[in-house]
Amino acid sequence: MRKLLPLAILLLCFFCINITNAQSNKSIITTEDVGPLKCFYLKQETANQISEYHIQVVYKNQQFVYKQEEDTIHLKSKEQIAQFVTDIKAGLLVISDEEKEFNIANSNYTLFKNKGYSDNNFIVIANKVLTIKAPINKFFANQLITWLNSIDFGKG
Repeated sequence: MRKLLPLAILLLCFFCINITNAQSNKSIITTEDVGPLKCFYLKQETANQISEYHIQVVYKNQQFVYKQEEDTIHLKSKEQIAQFVTDIKAGLLVISDEEKEFNIANSNYTLFKNKGYSDNNFIVIANKVLTIKAPINKFFANQLITWLNSIDFGKG
């Protein structure tokens, strides 16, 4: 009897977890490849018919070709999307000027200007601790802004 009680508790936990996971449904509304970034606009519905929308920007570590690490920027509100677009635009304003600095860090991502080479005009998207970095040029930064602005957040 003592041996069956832990097994019964384990099975009960397993069934409870499966029931709660079965009650939510996640679907991709739209997706876009922007240079090295993969962007998703997602809708998650719970059993209560409550829909949550969010955007994911997935970027891979480009420092080492053989070491594939990735991280994701989660944007869960119109305000977060607007702030991300504003931060990228701020980087585009100073990307060509070697004299100006650009470094924005918040809890979800870090953006900074790749310095050191005169023709190396990139904005680097990184995680908070700067271990995963993905540079994007002006073209891809503008393409990302255009895609983010085209999303009618909260619908789909």
